[in-house]
Amino acid sequence: MRSKIKMLVDATNRIDHTYLVKGRSMAVKPNIVILLYALANEENLSQSKLHNEWLLPLSTINTIVSECRSAGYITLEPIPGKRRECRLRFTPKGREFARLILAEIHAAEEKAMAETIARFSPDFVEALDFYARTFHRALNPGDGNEET
Repeated sequence: MRSKIKMLVDATNRIDHTYLVKGRSMAVKPNIVILLYALANEENLSQSKLHNEWLLPLSTINTIVSECRSAGYITLEPIPGKRRECRLRFTPKGREFARLILAEIHAAEEKAMAETIARFSPDFVEALDFYARTFHRALNPGDGNEET
């Protein structure tokens, strides 16, 4: 059992490292790649949601949001009923920048997923998600965060 757990931890670290290296090879800060990735996949992304779901420190989020706003990639849109929370939105320039940065990453993800599913099972993703949620609950009982 321990060897399978180590294999899983090593694999997740390798995946994270792959994103990091690719971002650096494109001269884009890794956390900006995370912001672009998250925003490209989430219509209602706020800084709070980015913090909670992507586990980035708030100070890091403030920095990358400020950098992306200054570059003209994103805007902040107030969320009705939320005094201090804003929705992150791509500008047209930002959407194109994200497309350029993420195109190769998305293509590689899709290729890897297709090969993995063909070799193992379409249930692979659900099994990994189940493991992640079960592990979280076992290590953090009663925290109320079932989505992590």
